[in-house]
Amino acid sequence: MWRLRNVKLLIFLTIYVGLFTTSFAIKCYQCSGSDPQKPFQCNEWLSDDIDIEPESCEHVYGAKYCVKHVGRFEEGIGAKRYCSSLDLGNYCNYVRQPGDLLTYRTCVYTCTGDGCNSAYTTKSQYTVILVLAIATILYSVR
Repeated sequence: MWRLRNVKLLIFLTIYVGLFTTSFAIKCYQCSGSDPQKPFQCNEWLSDDIDIEPESCEHVYGAKYCVKHVGRFEEGIGAKRYCSSLDLGNYCNYVRQPGDLLTYRTCVYTCTGDGCNSAYTTKSQYTVILVLAIATILYSVR
């Protein structure tokens, strides 16, 4: 039979390990819509049938953010996902380059958390930690 002290210790260790693992290198989707090696894999919205997975950002010094850049960028038009050590914010601009006939909407989205630069919101381990913390509080109130 578990005693209250053992339950609290188990929950504390779970929260501690959960927070500790987030201190390692962040993992982000890293791709470019203009990459000929992976055509049609890096679109504005990542669907379930793509082959790419979040990759470690160890190659970027101090990487803490994942970025999704859609619209016009240096290599063309489409989407680009990458790691960053800077918070680039969340914004959209309308860009018209000299010689272009069209004006392009370009957006940058910055986020923190493994694989957060996909098109949909991923569930974080913080949800699990929050539920465990609430359970501890409710259990200890009894």
